[in-house]
Order: sequence, then structure tokens, then C-alpha cells
Amino acid sequence: MLRWTTHLEGGPRRVNHAAVSVGHKVFSFGGYCSGEDYETLRQIDVHIFNTVSLRWMKLPPVRTGGREHARDVPYMRYGHTAVLLEDTIYIWGGRNDTEGACNVLYAFDINNHRWFTPKISGTVPGARDGHSACILGKAMYIFGGYEQLADCFSNDIHKLDTTTMTWSLINARGTPARWRDFHSATIIGTKMFVFGGRADRFGPFHSNNEIYCNKIKVFDTETNSWLNTATAQLLPEGRRSHSAFSYNGELYIFGGYNARLDRHFNDLWKFKPETFSWKKVEPQGKGPCPRRRQCCCMVGDRIILFGGTSPCPEQGMGDEFNLMDHSDLYILDFSPNLKTLCKLAVINYSLDQGGLPHDIRHIVSSLLSSPLLLSSSSRHLSSSLISSSSPLISVLLLHLLISLLSCSSLHISSSPLHHSISLLISSLLFFSFPFLFSLLLSSSPNRYSCGLFYHSFIFLLL
Repeated sequence: MLRWTTHLEGGPRRVNHAAVSVGHKVFSFGGYCSGEDYETLRQIDVHIFNTVSLRWMKLPPVRTGGREHARDVPYMRYGHTAVLLEDTIYIWGGRNDTEGACNVLYAFDINNHRWFTPKISGTVPGARDGHSACILGKAMYIFGGYEQLADCFSNDIHKLDTTTMTWSLINARGTPARWRDFHSATIIGTKMFVFGGRADRFGPFHSNNEIYCNKIKVFDTETNSWLNTATAQLLPEGRRSHSAFSYNGELYIFGGYNARLDRHFNDLWKFKPETFSWKKVEPQGKGPCPRRRQCCCMVGDRIILFGGTSPCPEQGMGDEFNLMDHSDLYILDFSPNLKTLCKLAVINYSLDQGGLPHDIRHIVSSLLSSPLLLSSSSRHLSSSLISSSSPLISVLLLHLLISLLSCSSLHISSSPLHHSISLLISSLLFFSFPFLFSLLLSSSPNRYSCGLFYHSFIFLLL
């Protein structure tokens, strides 16, 4: 049951930032916000979102004891990438309006929140932004982006071996993916799946003849070759600055922007590598508005989506491009549990919190402190549960009645066979109660009828 469950406001207002999940936390690095000062060189900011308490925290600036230590801390930037490997987050690439693009590798220790610059060797990729980075084993793969020195799009693949801290340019075989930037590259198994991005019709140089490819390109890391693949019949629109993530061996993309169509997206698509096919996914609930340059991070069975920019709904309220930067956060839950649904009901119907456990009261208070608590999907879900309480209670009371009859039959039975049957039925009723309760939460007529049929059958056995 894929559902947008939570909508919070009041987080960092960031666009084109980079983020990675670490346990139950999300670390967000840099990005920009329209109207802020980016002429003054300053340290990159680090925000941490706690998915348990639903709170943001900003780390204080790092104290640097001299110029050498100052070089260990990246400057504020956008269009960079962040990946997690063991206890270290690696930041690479990106650009700043003052310093331009960067190709220095920075490392952030998640335990002591300290920056350092690893000593590297090999063929270092040229400074760029809008590239992709993904981890496979002990290696980080960099693909594409817009190179500053060459002033063109790239379609090279660079590999960083983190065991030796050595960069290498991969001599890939096969027909490579087109030169592009602001695409996505996602590792599934030992293959890298590249989708979307901005490219030029005539080659690697930008001539304002932009194209947005909507076909998947696959790179096999075991053979270092681009694979020839079939073309799917149903395809999402080409786009750039979207989000991509994998879940249960399938690729998902969300949002993005197509300049040729002048359109922002908020659709969700799923790609299945086995059949090489796309399917549009329609989660329940109200999701984010159309946007680009947001971040998505997977935490357990949930996607944490935050930030990005969208067309301003009111003329003159946005920046010079009539865009509005976001400070919101959404949670897309692949498997919302009963605890989550109950918390939403408590909030939306202002139920008494006195009897709730302390940790749940704390989370409810966190949600209540947000100007925009939850998406309307949560209210719809809760109202559907409340409105279906009548048949739910009826069936559960029937379950209780038959349980009592079974227990009474157990005590007064004189026949050993009857006694055994009653004991079996009592056990069945007892252990099936949680399953029946969760089954009836959907309150669909079919499941309600199944519940009545189930109890009628047990009653006849008695």
C-alpha cells in the first residue's frame, strides 16, 4: 500500500542540494536558496533530519585552526553529489558562483562530524556539476555532468577505488550513453541504470538545442560495457533534475523538469529491470507539487523527499524566473504500519493523547508543531477508518461472542471429541483475532463479507 503519509514544513529551504541517509537520519549538504548571498565564500552547511523525532538540526560551522584545516571543509555549493560508504560520506563536484566548479574529494565522518580531504592518486575527473555518483562495493562511480574546463557535457565514467583512493577513467565498451547532466544513475545488482538528464541535439557542446532522453541506458560494472537493451513501449517523459531510487530491485523516478515542454513533474514511475518495462505508479494520498532539484533518500521502507523548486502559483511572488523554493518534506511509505495510521488519526481528529506512550506523544507533538502537519491524504485515511467503525465493531463483537460460546462449550462438553473440536476452534479464534482486525481495517465490502462468512462458518461448527 504505497502512500504519502506525512507532510511537514519549516525545514531548510534548499535547491540542488545533496543528501544521503545514515540509519534513521538524513544528512543534507549545501544547495542554494533564491535571495541568499552566494558571493561570499563560506563553509557548506549541513542539516540533519531525524526520521524518528521528525526534527531538523543544523550543525554549527567547523572551527578551522588555519588555512590548511580550512581546505578540509568544502565551500558552499550546488550540483554536487553525496554518497555513503561505511562511516564516511564523500562529497564530490558541484559549483559556486564565486569559485566555479570543483573536483576536490571531501570526506565527512558521520561519528564525529569532522571533515577531511583524503589523499588521492590516479586520473582525477575534471571539475563539474550535474553529474551522478553511486556506490558499488568499495567503489564510487561518477558519470556525466557539465565539465567546466572543457565547457561541455560529459559521458565519461570515472571510478574511485576507496581502498587505495585511486581514480581511474573507465575505458567502456559498447555504445555509451549520450553526453548529459542532471540525470540519475542508480545501482541495481552490478549494473548502473542511467535515466534522463539534459543533453544537446548536436553533440557534447551546449548550443541551446536541448533534448531530454527518456530511454534507460545500462552499464555493466563487471564487464565495463554499455549494454544493448530493448526499448520499452510505455515511457515516462524525458526530464532532468528528477529523483531516482531503488526499492526491492526496481527503479523509481519522481519529478523533474523538461525545458522543451516547459513542464515540471510530480509523477512517480517504476522500472522493472527483468522485463525492461515502465509502469506509472499512483500512490494513495496527496503528494508533493510538481518540482525539480529535490532530494530523495530511502530510510527503511520510506522515502524522505524534501526541498526543490517549482513554478510560483502567484505572479511576482517567485524569483526572477518565477520559481519558488521549497522548505517542505514529504514521506512516501511503501508499507505504512498500523502505528503510523493511528498517529495520523490522533492528530487529525484531535483525540486525547494522555494514554499514549511517551515516544508516540513526542512524535505527535512534532507533527503538531509544523505549520502544515500532514497531507490531506492522512485526513482522508483517518475519516475512512472512522466512517467504517460500525461494520468493524459489529464483526469484532460477533468474533467475541463466538469465542465465549466456544469457551463455554469447552467447559461443559462431555464428549472427548466435542471437547477437542471446541479447543481447536477456541485456538483458531484467539490467534486469528489480530489478523482479522488488520484485514478489516481496509473496510472494503468484500473483506467485511468475508469476515461475516468466516464467523458464520465457525458458528455452524459449534
